[in-house]
Amino acid sequence: MRQATAFAIAAGLLCAVTIPAHGATTTTPRGGIARPAPTPRPRPTPLPRPHQIPQGVFCLLPAGQGTGQDPHIYSDPDVDGISVRQNWGELELSEGIFDWSYLDNVLSMVELAGKPVLLRIITGGGDIALGGSCPTWVMNAVANEALPPSQKFYTFDDFGSSVTIAVFWDPVWLEKKTAMIAALGARYSGRPGVKIVGVSFANANSEDWAVPHTPTEVAAWFAAGYTSEKMLEAGRQIIDAAMVAFPNQYITLAVAGNGPTLDPDPSYVARNAVLNARASWARRLIVQKNSLSTYIPTAPGTGTAWKLLWDDRPNVAGQMLYWCYGDTTYRVNDGVPIDPSLALINSVNKGVGYGTNYIEIYRTDVVNLPDATHYAHTVLSAR
Repeated sequence: MRQATAFAIAAGLLCAVTIPAHGATTTTPRGGIARPAPTPRPRPTPLPRPHQIPQGVFCLLPAGQGTGQDPHIYSDPDVDGISVRQNWGELELSEGIFDWSYLDNVLSMVELAGKPVLLRIITGGGDIALGGSCPTWVMNAVANEALPPSQKFYTFDDFGSSVTIAVFWDPVWLEKKTAMIAALGARYSGRPGVKIVGVSFANANSEDWAVPHTPTEVAAWFAAGYTSEKMLEAGRQIIDAAMVAFPNQYITLAVAGNGPTLDPDPSYVARNAVLNARASWARRLIVQKNSLSTYIPTAPGTGTAWKLLWDDRPNVAGQMLYWCYGDTTYRVNDGVPIDPSLALINSVNKGVGYGTNYIEIYRTDVVNLPDATHYAHTVLSAR
């Protein structure tokens, strides 16, 4: 009989216990009841966890910019972090072939300044050759699937321009996108300056949540096979991929509604995607709204998609709808003329009401509206 020795401390004494061969019970203890040898249970190694969510003003750089003679944003004490963006089609030139030069350069500049980075790869808007962000080779891979075009592509009108995207749940699209996320994490998850990584799965236009939902668009979605369950599964795959690729970072997801007829309720997919992520990844997910303006509902936003932000405190953040400086359409103020500094301040106050940790403010406003930027830094840093 093969012998092994285990040790237990009882009543201050060290006692030897003989463990019998496989299939037998232990020696009978006092009382005459034989007990089986316990089977050790392996304990998983806990993943690293990010520290506190960064707070304050994040300067939102234009996609692919920020490495030249940029204004003083890197040394500006009112800028607490930098949001770095690049189009997927400019990053992954062909499958598995990446041009890391832009991200390497701008991340080095930000880290040298000692500021945290929010890293975001823009994937929406269709083929980059037609004005979108997706690599042409990805769109070609989807086109080569053994599915009719109506089941893998979706076309919609974007302010007068026709845009074609892969449906959000397409398996080839998801395969290519999650592979890109894995490669991104392999290169940058160990960079101490990278604190937050943006993801999306319902983004027709950019990285913001956008699911077209006019009556005509809804009919086209259903014809393409849309279901809430497919959307939630796509969201799970994307969020899980990001969490695994970036174990040291927070993952942020911009949310919004899908209109009244696609799902059981307008916020159904966003709300349940967040709940699913919370169940799997606890508080590593940040929920944010990328449409801060002067005219959003005042917190808590009951009855609107803004209630999602309120319900997910404290892990929440925001991004400005648009820039204020030089915008003659006054988008941030619903088309009504307003002083740009006041527009930014009023929008920030709306966001602070929802408990946002940070707000992404467009670079042109950071550079040209220093007083409003200082105000935003002060109120956000005081939380």
